[in-house]
Amino acid sequence: MIGVAFFFVFPYLWLAGSSFRPREEIFRYVNPVSWRTFIPLAPTLDNFRHLFFERNFGRALANSMVIALVTVAITLFIGSMIAFALARIKFPGREIVFVLILATILIPFETIMVSVFLTIQRLGLFDTYAALFLPWVTDAFIIFLLRQHFRDIPDELQDAAIVDGCSLFRVYWNVMLPNIRPALVSAAFVKFVFSWDAFLWPLIVTRDPDLTVVQLAISRLFTDQNVLWELIFAGAFIGTVPLIILFLFLQRYYVEGVVTSGFN
Repeated sequence: MIGVAFFFVFPYLWLAGSSFRPREEIFRYVNPVSWRTFIPLAPTLDNFRHLFFERNFGRALANSMVIALVTVAITLFIGSMIAFALARIKFPGREIVFVLILATILIPFETIMVSVFLTIQRLGLFDTYAALFLPWVTDAFIIFLLRQHFRDIPDELQDAAIVDGCSLFRVYWNVMLPNIRPALVSAAFVKFVFSWDAFLWPLIVTRDPDLTVVQLAISRLFTDQNVLWELIFAGAFIGTVPLIILFLFLQRYYVEGVVTSGFN
C-alpha cells in the first residue's frame, strides 16, 4: 500500500517542485532521480507571476470555481429530490424508473455529445456560463448514492413527521436531508472534482476567452511554436490546490459516505 502511495506521490512532488523552477532547470535533474529532482535549487515565483499577470489565469480559476459550485448546488438539489422520491414515495413503476435512470450511467458522453451540443445551441446558450454547467445538473450516480442512504432511514421517522403535520417537502428538507449529510458531502465532492476537471465540453461549447476554465487555460500553453513547460507545471500545480484543500476539510464525511454506500 505504501509503495502504491509513493507511485502517486512522487510524480506530484516533481510537479510541485518543477512549478517553482526556471524553465532551463525543469528536466535537468530528472535522470538519475535524486533529491534535486523534487526540490528546486533556486526556487522562483516568476512562473506564477507570469500566469496570473500575463495569462489571466486568475479569471480561469474563478470561472472553474463558480461553475463547479453552481453545478454541485443544483445537482444536489435535483438529485436529492429524485432520490427521495425513488426511496421514500411508493408509486407504480418506481423500480423501473430507477433502473432506467441507472442505465444512463452506461451511455458514454461521446455518443450523446452532438445532440447535447445542438440542444444547447438551439436554446441560445452557446458561449455562456449556463452552457458549461446545465448538461451536468442531473447525475445518475448521485441519485443512486443518495437513494441508498434515504432507504436506510427508518419509516417511523417519516411517519412521525407526517403525523406532526409536515408536508412531503418538509419531510424531505427538514427530516431526511440532515440524516444523509455524509452522503451529500461525498456526492458534492465527486461532482466538484468532475466539474473542475472538465475539458472536452468547455472546449466545444465556448469561444469567449472570458469563459475559459482551468483545464483549457493550461492546454493553451501548448502552442505550435513552443511548449511553455514552466507555466504548464505551475498551472497544473495551482489547479490541484483547491481539490486538495477541499478533500482535507471533507475527508471524514467523504470516506464515511462512500463506505456506508458500499455496505448498502
